[in-house]
Amino acid sequence: MNITKKLSMLTALALGTTILAGPVMAQTTLRLAHHLPESSEQHTAATRFADLVNERSGGSITVEVLPGGQMGGQREIIESVQLGTVEMGYGESGLYANYVPAFGVLTLPYLYNDPQHWQRVVTGEIGNELIGQLEDKTGLVVLNWIQGGYRDTYTTDRIIESPADFEGMKIRVPESPVFIETFRALGAQPTPIPSPEIYTAMQTGVVEAMEGTPEVGFIQRIYEVAGHLNKTRHIFFDGSFVTSRQFIDSLSDEDREIVEQAAIEVAEMQRNEWAGLQDEWFQKLADGGMKIHEVDQQPFREALSSLQDSFAEESNASDLLARIREAGEE
Repeated sequence: MNITKKLSMLTALALGTTILAGPVMAQTTLRLAHHLPESSEQHTAATRFADLVNERSGGSITVEVLPGGQMGGQREIIESVQLGTVEMGYGESGLYANYVPAFGVLTLPYLYNDPQHWQRVVTGEIGNELIGQLEDKTGLVVLNWIQGGYRDTYTTDRIIESPADFEGMKIRVPESPVFIETFRALGAQPTPIPSPEIYTAMQTGVVEAMEGTPEVGFIQRIYEVAGHLNKTRHIFFDGSFVTSRQFIDSLSDEDREIVEQAAIEVAEMQRNEWAGLQDEWFQKLADGGMKIHEVDQQPFREALSSLQDSFAEESNASDLLARIREAGEE
């Protein structure tokens, strides 16, 4: 065989190999960070999201879940998403209020009649408007609404029976304006502490109380450092997957739809399961040795009734508050 024929055959083989191999699939890695342990509902939602995205994208998007505060507390995670250090995080309205004050109205004490009232608000026009304002101001994009549930008060020694029992109490709260104002109005000393540091703060006496859902109380083992859970049910809270407009715009139309739809679906699953999980969390806390106290919430509603209006007014969101109240009458 002469050299010309040999070169022709080698060229054909090379071209054939290229054709058979096909185009190289673009790979996208999406890191989803949150501050909670792997036993949390939020982590379950995150892993479900990862599974759905990985499956539906055919492997073109790989989702890596980073739990347990590996990327810092909630505020640090949100800032990392904004900066592009991670692609997605777990946020909540109380923290978004640091950027768009009107978000704080969603977490005002004793605002919702029931979980259905909350869901109508956040998944409807009001929620969409606030998401738009947050994106316009920060570039952050909220993808879904996860049900955080009612928050109660955990104390090392005190039993909470009336608003007066909060007088002078050092209580850990999230880094959120509405939480700080709520407990200040009750006469307490609200102390913002990042979530990963709560256990140590309670254990060492930096604070004598914290507030949160029964789930948070169990997964962070608060029953080991606090003797009492007082069912003040003061705030009905939310959570959400948050990403950045820059990251969303970097995806193809098909991949963007996969990510957005998967986030919505896992949130719907979590909301549907939420009610059934609450009794389980309370039982686990009791099994851990915590005393659980029923609380007459009416005196607390009365003590905090003016806070709703004053906070909304300071946030230029009085109309928003009125609309939320109207949604409770539907």
